[in-house]
Amino acid sequence: MDTPTILSLFSGSGALIGALVTPLVYWAKGRKPASGFFVGVLVGALGNLILLILLWVLLRRRPPDTLREQLTAYNLGVGAVVGGRYEEARWYFMKVATANPAHIGAWLNLAYLATTPLEAWSYVDRARAVDPAHPQVQQAVAILWSQVQSHYAAQPANHNR
Repeated sequence: MDTPTILSLFSGSGALIGALVTPLVYWAKGRKPASGFFVGVLVGALGNLILLILLWVLLRRRPPDTLREQLTAYNLGVGAVVGGRYEEARWYFMKVATANPAHIGAWLNLAYLATTPLEAWSYVDRARAVDPAHPQVQQAVAILWSQVQSHYAAQPANHNR
């Protein structure tokens, strides 16, 4: 149901509460009939106010659930890797890593998707900063360190003279 329909359904319930209380007050000992009417109107108005406050609390916009968004983005990134859409996967993993720098999985997946060993090492180094004892981080370090060393060994030495 949409919000206006819910509001219209609940707005009349306060008047219903007032209509049910009015005869009780009218029949109460020592009351005039007019006072029962006014009390019924007052109770109805208060009932409407209470219900509208409750509806506002239930239906107001809430801040986005960032953990759910991160999990969704991470899962979309994994799906993009499986589907062979590596640029899209990079975007999703970078979104997760930016939102939560302590997300080791995002950093390691970015290292997997890196185009050069040095870029991959920068992502693995970020994951190492979070938890150097994590088994997947240690495995990535073991695999990448030899590639980074061979990359530096292949570079010609620049001597400034």
